This record gives sequence, structure tokens and C-alpha cells, in this order.
Amino acid sequence: MNNRKTPTLRAPKPNEHERAQRQAAIEILLTRALRGVISIPEVAVLADYWRAERDLADKTRRSLGATTRALERNRTAADAEIQRLEARIAELEASATAPVTEAEAA
Repeated sequence: MNNRKTPTLRAPKPNEHERAQRQAAIEILLTRALRGVISIPEVAVLADYWRAERDLADKTRRSLGATTRALERNRTAADAEIQRLEARIAELEASATAPVTEAEAA
């Protein structure tokens, strides 16, 4: 029996195909620019594609920053709750092991 996991195929994300095409075009246009055979319209396309990639990177960076801040807030809240519960457990354990006096037993 084959125990190897088969790769999971997933649908492409909404802009994944567009971005792959844009990155391929950037590579081609940069190569042409380095050879010195790029036209003015191609430079305009390269600039537009570069701006789109930069904007996407900025948006991703902002999104990741917000996610990091939310995770830190949740982590802080969870730590505070854990500390509260640990204190409560210690309190209950102390009261459970405290000797019972005659007045409390009656």
C-alpha cells in the first residue's frame, strides 16, 4: 500500500494567474531593457507592472502587520486568562487542603 501523500490540487487564488503573467512580463521587459532594445511603450508597461507589484507588496505588508497586532492582542488576553485561572486553581487547592476546624465542621 502506498503511504505517500498525494499533492493537493487547489483552485488558483483570484489574482494568481494575473500576477504570474505580470511577473513573467516584467522578467522579459527587464531582459530587453538590459540589452538596450526596449521601446518607450514597453517601458510604460514595465513601469505599470512594477507599480502594481509594489502596491500589492505594500498591501500585503499592511495586512500582515494588522494580523501580527491582532495575534499579539489575543496572546496577551490568553496569557492574562491563564494567569487568572492558575491563581484560582491555587486558591481552590489551598482551601481544599486547609484543615477543618471544629467550628467549620459544626
